[in-house]
Amino acid sequence: MSFIPWLSARSGRSRRQICRGLGLGWSRYQRWRRRAAAGKQLGDGHAGGRTLDTPLPGEREAVIRHALAHPQDGYRRLTWQMVDADVAYLSESAVYRILDSEQLLCRWVRPGRSPGNRPDPPTAPHQRWHTDIMHLRLENTWYFLVSFIDAYSRYLVHWRLLTHMTADEVTLVQLEALEKHPGVQPEIVSDRGCQYTSREYRKLIERFELKHILCRVAHPQSNGIIERYHRSTRETLHDDPPRNFLQAQDVIAEWVQHYNERRLHAGLHYIEPAEYLRGNPSKRREDRKAKLARGRAHRRRVNLALERPGRRPRRNDELPTVGVTAPTSMVTHSRRAAACG
Repeated sequence: MSFIPWLSARSGRSRRQICRGLGLGWSRYQRWRRRAAAGKQLGDGHAGGRTLDTPLPGEREAVIRHALAHPQDGYRRLTWQMVDADVAYLSESAVYRILDSEQLLCRWVRPGRSPGNRPDPPTAPHQRWHTDIMHLRLENTWYFLVSFIDAYSRYLVHWRLLTHMTADEVTLVQLEALEKHPGVQPEIVSDRGCQYTSREYRKLIERFELKHILCRVAHPQSNGIIERYHRSTRETLHDDPPRNFLQAQDVIAEWVQHYNERRLHAGLHYIEPAEYLRGNPSKRREDRKAKLARGRAHRRRVNLALERPGRRPRRNDELPTVGVTAPTSMVTHSRRAAACG
């Protein structure tokens, strides 16, 4: 505090100019000057110490173990998985900082969105279905996966693995989807493939009085909901590649069950599609907020006790029975990097 006044007197420059040259904020210098005049220490805040919202050691270990057990999930999906499973009640930013400090973050570059007029998003299930055909090669044979996904809930309403990609068979799969959900009249979004522009398919659309929305040419983003589902399906089949048609049907059926009922969907605030289709997603979000509030209150109690060495924690201040709180050995950097990759 004596250097800046001395340098100002020797150089003729103002104290504000000297602080700017030193990279020291003027408000911080004034705060330090007042504290020095009052005989107090010059440290700001906790000076790198603990705050009341600092995650507890048991919570950090639980986050690390959960992340290693789910290497393909990002930190946002991991956050809500742990809240729902009562592993740890932390915010997305807290989970991000923990994973970043342990080099367990996996990042990817998302493609930019092209300009264009988008239809209004659906406000209820079965207002709009997206459909497309995915080519699947098993051994030396091509198969074709036809799927229908609900735009509101991201629920896969129907699928069929075909051996031929004819207009008649694709039209029959569409008929099966409509009969599986009687009484609905969704808008059908598809590309301009010959199966979806055929006479047989148009007749089916007219029979059920449906609205058919054809995507723009060479613009897969218009059908991005089903395209993203196909990407996840390809990744699943790559992890457990089937060898024949029957195995492929079993693997896809298991994957669809997991996708609809258990997988937290990023486009649905990390809630399962089944919850959006026939559940109460608003209550689910409120429950999550309540859990986060309880976890935050508990951390503040425990960290407040740690800030006051003379105060012994009360029984309510003990670590919660969520996750495994016992300390474990740290995982090596190479193992964590392999899990993240």
